[in-house]
Amino acid sequence: MWKYFAALTAICIATTRPALAQEGTGDEVSDCQTCPTLTVMADGSAMGTYPVTVAEFTAFAEATDVSGTENCYIRVAKRFRNEAGFGWANPGFEQGPNHPVVCINWMEAVAYADWLSAQTGKPYRLPTYEESVATTAAGAETAFWWGDDFTEVCERTNAADAQYRAAYPEDPRKMVTCDDGYEYTSPVDAFPPNPLGLHDVAGNVWQWTNSCLKGDCSNAIFRGAAWTVPNPKHFRNDGQWADRIVLRNSAVGFRVMRDAE
Repeated sequence: MWKYFAALTAICIATTRPALAQEGTGDEVSDCQTCPTLTVMADGSAMGTYPVTVAEFTAFAEATDVSGTENCYIRVAKRFRNEAGFGWANPGFEQGPNHPVVCINWMEAVAYADWLSAQTGKPYRLPTYEESVATTAAGAETAFWWGDDFTEVCERTNAADAQYRAAYPEDPRKMVTCDDGYEYTSPVDAFPPNPLGLHDVAGNVWQWTNSCLKGDCSNAIFRGAAWTVPNPKHFRNDGQWADRIVLRNSAVGFRVMRDAE
């Protein structure tokens, strides 16, 4: 098993980092054959162009012996339930190698970023909440990165829609009525990018950040909403949720960023 750095045995980073510049160079880079693709920002830092994929996380898991079927909260009828035998390798539905990896807790996400740093010699980490918001909005002052009209959601991203309703008819919530074409997660390049060139900044999967919840670093903020989410407020540029750093959930993944050197 990959040995977590000392920081991982403690808590999330409580300090906030300055928000990224709200524009990018448009350049895409990757530091190794199995490393995530990054989009370079104007300040020299680089954000993951996509959430970390199943294929990318598999390379880490095979190198470090991370279990893929330990336990995970999966959707069962009306609610999520923590089930043994499920995990990133089996989240309860079929995924392709270019789908976002899910059922990853905060510690595993940070361990992945640390592993990338060790493999490449580059400074990888999770983005802070502020950085995630800035790169999602990409300078827009609208509610969502694409504008203020939530009815466009199925054209822009993967949400809890008609396909989700068909897969989970017992879910009592009011779903989005449009059809985005996916029951579960979608490929990370299935929907158009935001103006910075970043895909899935809202929808498909929630994404862990390196920010604590109100100073309680046993809980970390994740944001962006997911394929299980119908509520517009969670898709907003400043939307967020939080949970225990040990949580594994089939709607939660992550994205990495690389600091400027």
